[in-house]
Amino acid sequence: MIFKSIEFLKEQLTVYTDGFPASDLPGVVKPYIKAENLAAIEEGELLNLNNLVITLVNINEDATLKNIPNYQTDVEHTIYKNPPVYLNLFLLFSACFKSYSNALLMLSRTIRFFQAKNTFTHKNSITQVKDMDSFHLVMDLYSPSFEQVNYIWSTLGGKQRPFVMYKLRMVEMKRESIDETRGIIKTISMENSSILK
Repeated sequence: MIFKSIEFLKEQLTVYTDGFPASDLPGVVKPYIKAENLAAIEEGELLNLNNLVITLVNINEDATLKNIPNYQTDVEHTIYKNPPVYLNLFLLFSACFKSYSNALLMLSRTIRFFQAKNTFTHKNSITQVKDMDSFHLVMDLYSPSFEQVNYIWSTLGGKQRPFVMYKLRMVEMKRESIDETRGIIKTISMENSSILK
């Protein structure tokens, strides 16, 4: 679901940015957006990029959703499963363009897109990404401190580019495995009980 969520956001942002005239970004060829590990791109290749690069830089668990019951009931049984894990993904959107003005323009469009639409569900978003039947993703602008920014770009091993970071909430991770199944107690009978004597 992590990969699919990032591919989904790349697709949605691509549809939005492709709607602008190509003349707005002179010398830049579509597709504008790619999802890639920025740390794995060589410096020489990075200098020649004309892309907005989406990179996953951190993951943590959403602790507020840990108290979900670990069972489901149907007419005859109680089914015990481990509850899903809900993740927050921290995504770095780096504007790696030869032209600084193009980088800032693409960064502005990215921020405007997520400002206008920060919640994505299967009801409000059409997608070509497979197996995205039911989802609820929320994009929150995340502002790291100057010290955190320094750590991020040092870890990525490159010079800082114009960037914006978002926290993607509600990525659900689960595997269909049943721990135990029990019958449901429907009635309690006290007949023939020695306790009553």
